Amino acid sequence: QLNITTDYAIRIVSYLAIRGELVNSETIASVMGIPRGYVLKITKKLVRAGIAARVIGAQGGFLLDKGPEKISLYEIINIMEPTTRLNRCLEEDKYCSRFATENCPVRFFYSGLQKLLETKLQEMTVADLLQ
Repeated sequence: QLNITTDYAIRIVSYLAIRGELVNSETIASVMGIPRGYVLKITKKLVRAGIAARVIGAQGGFLLDKGPEKISLYEIINIMEPTTRLNRCLEEDKYCSRFATENCPVRFFYSGLQKLLETKLQEMTVADLLQ
């Protein structure tokens, strides 16, 4: 299950794509129904990742740093979530309490499902989402 912060991030990026201009954090918070503290926390991560840009000052705010057709849901989710793996055994360390990651049929199924999910999320851009 995605964190609410990730949902907010997708909504913020979508809103910035729709607006196509500089938008301040108060406006984003008000229009999107997201607490302003969350907006600032999320936009900080989006700026650091190169998805959004921040303009500082009295007339400042946020805007997308790249086109919505170049931002996938996969990218946003991976910025916001500590992991996107369906099961612990799919993490890089391949943890398994049975030490059976290389021959486990359940892990094999999870692995295929993980690839399918990642492919779908990589294919879905913010521009596609707004269609």
